[in-house]
Amino acid sequence: MLRTKALVGLAALGLVTALATPALGAGGQNLKWTFNSAGSPVTTVADDTGKMHTGTVTTANGGQITTLTPGRDGVGQAVQFPALCVGASCPKAMITTPSQPDLNPGTGKFSYGAWVKLTTAQLSTTTGSNLVQKGLSDSSQWKLQIDPHNGVLGLPSCVVRRAGGTESKLVRSDISVADGNWHKLVCQRTDTGYLQIYVDNNFRQQVPLPAPAYDIAPAGQVTVGAKNLGADNDQYYGQLDDVFYNDYLAYP
Repeated sequence: MLRTKALVGLAALGLVTALATPALGAGGQNLKWTFNSAGSPVTTVADDTGKMHTGTVTTANGGQITTLTPGRDGVGQAVQFPALCVGASCPKAMITTPSQPDLNPGTGKFSYGAWVKLTTAQLSTTTGSNLVQKGLSDSSQWKLQIDPHNGVLGLPSCVVRRAGGTESKLVRSDISVADGNWHKLVCQRTDTGYLQIYVDNNFRQQVPLPAPAYDIAPAGQVTVGAKNLGADNDQYYGQLDDVFYNDYLAYP
């Protein structure tokens, strides 16, 4: 009776719905960069989750990241990476945030991704474009990239690796996103043992992982737009918005 009376009182204040039905994934979004408060050229990026995964821009050879208005949602901002360039002296730029335990899924389900806008003219025919990743190919890793495959440009793919870089798995979209429009790309590892990729909220492909206990715990920092600032850094040259990492599934 006391609980009923309390709920009635809360209803009168308009609070009962919030208490009875918490938001899906509440507290489980561990990183989100919308770029809406970033200056141009971008130097730092605020983490909109409040979990303090602030992004820091690092550059080489005069590279920079600039803001664009509007962003993918018609308001706010997105960011533009350096223009396509071939050669050791090309401008380079990426965004990083240090490694933290809440950015490692371990054996649990998780999802990550970003919105992208690019054309085939912004893609290399020989190297990949790294969008967001934690860890490198010789270690545990999770990654979203856009690579050429069988002569087709603009195919996004998701990669995960166990410790030591062993048993890597890749799932690739069957459609290109290099058409000059905004596209939402999502990778997720399900609790039933699959690595999946979604494009614009639509399931595209999945691959099974070797075991439900496939442990993904990269020690490295999160990098966005490239894997490093070296000569072979898989630089991304397009536009980007709403980078995120969740410790829950984005779908179904």
